Amino acid sequence: MKKIIHLFCIALLSIVGTGCHDTDVWDDVPAKIATFLNQYYPNSQLSSCERTGSDWHVRISDGPALTFDASYNWTVIAGYGETLPQVLLFDQLPPALYDYLEETGSTTGVYSLERDKQCYTVGLSNTSVVYDISTGRIHSPVPPA
Repeated sequence: MKKIIHLFCIALLSIVGTGCHDTDVWDDVPAKIATFLNQYYPNSQLSSCERTGSDWHVRISDGPALTFDASYNWTVIAGYGETLPQVLLFDQLPPALYDYLEETGSTTGVYSLERDKQCYTVGLSNTSVVYDISTGRIHSPVPPA
């Protein structure tokens, strides 16, 4: 019986030891970014979190990559073949842009987001939609001829 308990304890310790693999990565994540990740990607494991200049680059294991600026606001969310959560779109996009995506039936097909001071760019499966912040204009870029 003692041998079984001993083997159980060893097995349990090895599971606990390997289960905390991404703990070190989470330790590197600023609190505001961690809050964002926990809200939109709960229970996710991180494969990396790196700071490059003033930007933070976070990669979720088997999931999206996100870039945050110096103020910890997202600037790029790349789904890497996975669609982005609809609640993220609803919460993070300007209402007019979200309404447009909803009207066109595109909210379930968003694979990436990018934003800067001028615009939001929404990546869909075969096209993209751009929202101009200053004018509120929404358009799809015309591919070069």
